Amino acid sequence: MNARGRAWAERAYRELAARGHRSGGARSAVIEELARGGGCCTAAELAHRLRDGSRPAGTASVYRALGVLHEAGLVHPVDLGDGERRWELVYDDGAHHHHLVCERCGRTVSFDDTALEQAIAAVAGRLGARLAAHDVVLHGRCSACGGRD
Repeated sequence: MNARGRAWAERAYRELAARGHRSGGARSAVIEELARGGGCCTAAELAHRLRDGSRPAGTASVYRALGVLHEAGLVHPVDLGDGERRWELVYDDGAHHHHLVCERCGRTVSFDDTALEQAIAAVAGRLGARLAAHDVVLHGRCSACGGRD
């Protein structure tokens, strides 16, 4: 797990403790796996990874844990257009990324783009809006599938 993931996990434990939630069990397994994987997974994918790992958790427990994390503002749902809800980590500093979904192989590529963030902020300013969050999902071909053809 990288330092960013570890910091997110520590914040998650602190926030949930402050809300009266106990640590340990399936919730801890979910927090650790999300921090290790960086998010962008469905509840089913997360449950599968946990089943294959050293800290198994049932699918219902994973859904409950994600619900608690969402209520605490630690994860947020993202729809990449495939009908599945994916979960992204919410970092203290507001840093986030966007996604390209390959229409050929189905791969999801995460990307950061400062100019895109500035453009989104500019549009919000022109609209007189205060954004709480935003997601950008591009659909096309990834570089492995001939994205530059």
